[in-house]
Amino acid sequence: MEVLQSLMRQVAALSFLVLFGGLMILPATLGADEDQAELKVRGYGFWGNRDLRRTIELLDTEEARSHYDANFIEDAVFILTSRLQHDGYLKPEITARVTLDDGEVRTFTWEDGLTKLLPRPMNATAVRFQIERGVLFYYDDVRFDGLTVIPESEAVTYFAPTDFLIRLKGTRIFTPRRLDNSISNLREVLVGRGYEAARVTLEEMDRDDETGAVSVTIRVEEGKQSIIRSSREKVYVEGEDEPSQTVEREPGRPYSRMWVQDSTIDLRSSFYRQGYPDARVEVTTVDREEAEDRVYVDLLFEVRTGNKVYVGDIVFEGAERTRESVLRRRVAARSGDELDRLEVDQARYRLARLGVFDRVRVEYEEIDEETRNVVFRVTEGKEVDISLLLGYGSYELLRGGIEVEQYNIFGRAHRSRFMAIQSFKASSVDYLYTMPEIFGEDINAFGRATALRREEIDFIRTEYGGTVGVQTFYSRIQSDVTLRYSYQLLESRRFELVEEDGIGRAQVGSFGFDLRHDERDNPIYPRDGYSLFGITEVASEYFMGEANYQRLELGASWHKGIGRGAYINVGLTHGVVRPEGVVGENLPFNKRFFPGGDSSIRGYQFGEAGSRNEAGRLAGSETFALLNLEFEQVVTPNWSVVLFSDSLAIARRFEDYPSDEELYSIGAGIRYKTFIGPIRLEYGHNLNPRERDPSGTLHLSIGFPF
Repeated sequence: MEVLQSLMRQVAALSFLVLFGGLMILPATLGADEDQAELKVRGYGFWGNRDLRRTIELLDTEEARSHYDANFIEDAVFILTSRLQHDGYLKPEITARVTLDDGEVRTFTWEDGLTKLLPRPMNATAVRFQIERGVLFYYDDVRFDGLTVIPESEAVTYFAPTDFLIRLKGTRIFTPRRLDNSISNLREVLVGRGYEAARVTLEEMDRDDETGAVSVTIRVEEGKQSIIRSSREKVYVEGEDEPSQTVEREPGRPYSRMWVQDSTIDLRSSFYRQGYPDARVEVTTVDREEAEDRVYVDLLFEVRTGNKVYVGDIVFEGAERTRESVLRRRVAARSGDELDRLEVDQARYRLARLGVFDRVRVEYEEIDEETRNVVFRVTEGKEVDISLLLGYGSYELLRGGIEVEQYNIFGRAHRSRFMAIQSFKASSVDYLYTMPEIFGEDINAFGRATALRREEIDFIRTEYGGTVGVQTFYSRIQSDVTLRYSYQLLESRRFELVEEDGIGRAQVGSFGFDLRHDERDNPIYPRDGYSLFGITEVASEYFMGEANYQRLELGASWHKGIGRGAYINVGLTHGVVRPEGVVGENLPFNKRFFPGGDSSIRGYQFGEAGSRNEAGRLAGSETFALLNLEFEQVVTPNWSVVLFSDSLAIARRFEDYPSDEELYSIGAGIRYKTFIGPIRLEYGHNLNPRERDPSGTLHLSIGFPF
């Protein structure tokens, strides 16, 4: 019953979230001008109808059209038919119910994509399209004849995805265009592996127009693999007939256009760096020798350097609100330098990275044969952006708020972000001010002010504070590094605060160092790769506070696909806080660890898995280690199921490191894919609950757990 009540409460809050989102988009569908012509689309689902209607309205160049003519209606039918056929409905039927300006209603039907010309002239005050999709055409079977270079299981993926547990028709859509693209993609894979003469053709196709099932047989003629036996580079300086430099190489790798293109780009870029912006590379095949099973290719790269060019003036156009000094600091090139096109492109990238321009372009103005001006043309973006925030978590339930971002403050590309968020359990305010590249390239300075009040399970957390620091991306280790100083006022109010567990109210001055390294393929839906992070904090009375402690958190995650839509996800987090001296005099209670929740050990609510004191109240832990293991199976493109186990080791006192208590949860859940992250419904069952612990917890939340 407790689980059912929890589910009902969370579903009610999530339903309110959906309802609120619907109310936000409803005004767009109301309040239309009475004299404006009416356009409706039916028969393709709620979201499909809206999407098709918006696509059709892109044809309309008038803001408030009073009628639709025959050309507009015919173009709309063409768009609808093209979209349906693209989605696999190759033989749709579209009916247009047209209300003319004299009140007469006429009906026109288009079948199988055939063109129908409407009578002219035509002035329609309302057009209602009714869609009959017809049968969905899908791949029922894909076979290959003559394929040996790659496994058939891999080749099939170029025609229809195979990473789903349930083979839905909607994931295996067939259209003639998709078939042609799949054949072309398969051939490109073979060519990329050196089979430049490979041929991929449709040998046989069986299409059932009644069921939509399509079976195809693909004929593959791989031919011989081509190997690059040698490549020679000859460099011709402008005005000279003989090469100034000749380099011989023996790549010994499969021949492909991609390798030739990459080699050409690398070679040309090396001369860009030397001040030859017009350098060009010509590639020719000087010899091709066929052996029994291979073809050996000899290549010649001829470089024509052109004239060496120097930088004239550096000009900025379009920057009306941005100070020119801010722009010039992002450009390393100076007048009189050799013109390095790669360095100029890097400057363009640095200007775009400021985040205050919608567009940054580079043009070159020729002064003479050896001098060119570099012109940066920028288009400034908006100054203020206001957004509504909506979210959901299993503990705080519905979250809503507002975010206000301000760009290019004082014309120096400074940015600020103000966020105010209210949930069922917490209120928070966050203000962040960022000054980009203030101490050099890639080093940003920031200041932050925060306020938080949250109802934890056994106490009320209140925190106010400010932080200043610098952040950079350290390219040598491909990681984000942050150094910061924080001053905070921390307070915990509860009925029974045991003095040995920390200070109930404290002023904290601390220095922190953070490092984050991310090698995941996707931060929202990680399917491959790993991430690492480390967060350190050192507080001392010498840093303008009254607390003395060191706090460290380390974490890692790893993700790997194991085939057919199955994935393994592993998360490992470890934290320790060590007070200097007596805990009750040096460690703020708010700085203790309170594990538990939908992103921690999932048999517990947020903070519920922390250590308990003698009175049975949650007292938090001074050290913890958490291991999350997941097996996720993708069932359909949007749905997946997950099995998980969460293992937690905690210690109320640092002296009992690494743990004096272990908790374990196992569970299962389902996930639905959205553009903001997965919606997760998961239940964690506790294998060894303590006296006041729940037997398990049901979580409904948004976002990947770790």
